[in-house]
Amino acid sequence: MHVTLDHARTLDALARAGTLQAAARELHKSHTSVLHALRGLEAQTELDLLDRSGYRLKLTSAGLRVLEHCRRLLASERALTEACLEMRTGWEPSLRIVFDGVVSSAPLLEAVGALVKEGAATRISVSGEFLGGVEEAFERDEADLMITVLPPRREGVVAKRLAPIRALLVAHRGHSLARSRRPLSREDLAAHVLLTVRGGDPRLELPTQGIEPRGTIALADFEAKKRALVAGIGFGWIPEHVAARELARRELRVLGFEGGSEHTFQPRLYHRQGARLGRAARRVVEALT
Repeated sequence: MHVTLDHARTLDALARAGTLQAAARELHKSHTSVLHALRGLEAQTELDLLDRSGYRLKLTSAGLRVLEHCRRLLASERALTEACLEMRTGWEPSLRIVFDGVVSSAPLLEAVGALVKEGAATRISVSGEFLGGVEEAFERDEADLMITVLPPRREGVVAKRLAPIRALLVAHRGHSLARSRRPLSREDLAAHVLLTVRGGDPRLELPTQGIEPRGTIALADFEAKKRALVAGIGFGWIPEHVAARELARRELRVLGFEGGSEHTFQPRLYHRQGARLGRAARRVVEALT
């Protein structure tokens, strides 16, 4: 039996894309070439891998089992390619980083920018998520590095502490909460709209946790949240570095909440235990820690 990488790629593409046409587009091949490769794989395995009885091709039970082995073959090819590239250049082929939007992106982008200027051969991908979404993306995208303020739910990761972040409970200076001359109670806050960022998590242990506000508005990111705060729509927590200018102008004011108006986030950088970090990953870790 002689199963080739082309056979494996074709079956994998069909399984993911769902149709011959979509698989052909993904592989940059003609419809006929894809069909020929699939027939060739069936001939080599002497198995019916495709169910042709319906409107669309489907993998038979035998096809699904062969697909598992094909994907192992493709994974081995990727590992070999990566090992060879690293041995030739010293750079890993790819570096995927996901970071929490609570954390300032400036140090990370500076580290990545230095690699780009140096001409690193590594293909670098950086994506921002929020709170619980960071770990989800780390797992889903098989990222190499994760920067988050939440303790991960998964085991088997190595952590490095980064600089702490101070968050403040604020509202616009014209908001009634900001004009109060007495310490604000939980009941005072509950009478107003709370502004949050999508992906809130009780593991943050904010002093306002458990308050049931009059309403909650979840924004896409902290810049949108800051604009909503400046517009006087409600109150909420904001990282100090995000609203430094508005705080300096006293456009946003720290609320005198009796439960505490400051909270410190402790971000950490994580990578998988036992994973060998490549040259680019090591440089990013060193720059941030």
